[in-house]
Amino acid sequence: MKKTLARIQFKKHFGQANHYLVTSLVALHNLDTSPIVEAPEELRMAWSPKDKKASVSRSRNFVLHSFLGLAVDSIDMYLSLLNRKPDYLQNSELASRLDGAGRSVLRKAQIFSEHYNVHPATRALIDILITWRNNVFHELADNKIKKESREALLSNSFYIAENYRGLKVSELPNKAEKGSPLTFKETASLINAVHHYVQEIDTAVLSAFDPVAFCTEAVTDAINNKEQEKGFAAKYLSLPTEKRQRFLRNWFRNLYGFSEIDEQVLASCLAIQKTRDAS
Repeated sequence: MKKTLARIQFKKHFGQANHYLVTSLVALHNLDTSPIVEAPEELRMAWSPKDKKASVSRSRNFVLHSFLGLAVDSIDMYLSLLNRKPDYLQNSELASRLDGAGRSVLRKAQIFSEHYNVHPATRALIDILITWRNNVFHELADNKIKKESREALLSNSFYIAENYRGLKVSELPNKAEKGSPLTFKETASLINAVHHYVQEIDTAVLSAFDPVAFCTEAVTDAINNKEQEKGFAAKYLSLPTEKRQRFLRNWFRNLYGFSEIDEQVLASCLAIQKTRDAS
């Protein structure tokens, strides 16, 4: 397995965010420099701003804010999918800590960062992103940047500049805490940091991954799932060994992102039976 299902879903949800962001900004730039002051007829809606430049500027800020909000939601989705059955994390202590984080994306992200030893620069930029988003999107929020994140930004300023196209980090903590507007470079850099964060986590998860435990849990759960009684369970239980093996190989590839699956892993799943009444 090269990517977890969680990362596959993350990439579908957020994979081309920077491309869409640039496309949106190019469209706004062209609108700003064009003579257009009314909406095209095919849109069938009224649009006649009194000050087009001001409207474009506010729309640009809205677009930047929206993409960063989506970035945090995508992190939340990725981390939540990792912590669902079948168990990619395979670590009861980590799962318990995540349960204690409740719905806090910031706390969950910090727990993952600590457990999987995410690069300090990536960790700090994710702290900036989520803190900024919370202070902008949540009424009366007053989130602060961790001292460790401030120190990591300063100590890794050259690394960040090299890996994020010259990004300067000196103003980021204050902007995050005040919910101040971010530049395009800052926005694009934080979006890139999200991709780096997910890649680091996914690589670490898979380095400790036990495919036998994962696959036997996946098959056991599917067989005993009432909603799959006439789907997976009926198909699996009706097939002879050779065809069942082929069915499982395709199932793991299509549903869980396995590029190849070891014969020993498949063998561990072939004799699994229902463990409770699914009716």
